[in-house]
Amino acid sequence: MTPARWTLLVLVLILLSALSLFTVQNVERTTDLSFDLWFWAGHLQRPLPVPALLLGCFGAGLLVGGGWGLLGRMSAQRRVSGLEQDMARMSLRGPGAGAGSAPSDDPWG
Repeated sequence: MTPARWTLLVLVLILLSALSLFTVQNVERTTDLSFDLWFWAGHLQRPLPVPALLLGCFGAGLLVGGGWGLLGRMSAQRRVSGLEQDMARMSLRGPGAGAGSAPSDDPWG
């Protein structure tokens, strides 16, 4: 294994050990969760453990951020595909009509 992989493995193990220590120490702590919007208010029937609440919030953030990133990636891929098609069309027009040719109103051409 390379040193970079060893470093990544050590960092992941440190993160997992800190996360499991937090979970073990706080599994008995619970909190009431309520949502109060102007048009709707909700309250959970029983309190949630703090680690479960944090894990749920982290997962929701991953889903939202991942969805946003996926949409951005799809948009960029469509744009790249369109630009590649434009370049292919310009190269098929012939040597005088490609991207390397100077326009007729170019003062230096």
